[in-house]
Amino acid sequence: WGQYFTGLSSRRCVIIGIINGTLEPIQIKSAKLVEGGSLCYFIPSSEYDDIDNILHPGGAILFFGSGAVPSLLQSGRVAISIESNVFLFDLTDQISQYATAYTRPGLRASFLEKSFDKSGWWAK
Repeated sequence: WGQYFTGLSSRRCVIIGIINGTLEPIQIKSAKLVEGGSLCYFIPSSEYDDIDNILHPGGAILFFGSGAVPSLLQSGRVAISIESNVFLFDLTDQISQYATAYTRPGLRASFLEKSFDKSGWWAK
């Protein structure tokens, strides 16, 4: 991990955590890395059904994607798109117009925390 994300070969990454705080199941239709140098990996809790891609109430899932090593030819950016029966998230490693979150009417998605540092806004 240290060799992968530190020093001259450091890479940007995006980690998205989803907690199902509803009383209804959430079906994850797709999760893909739109821009980056890895696959879109996920780590689900035991409340996730791998066969039907359903996150049951009280369950959680983490999505992870990383960019390529930045160079003169590529910026090493990361963008992940996650679609479900409840929401559509398009999130990146930077502030941009591409980063959006849409939900079905009557539902909401929110950040657990937003903090600010010298390089810009970061969501946690």
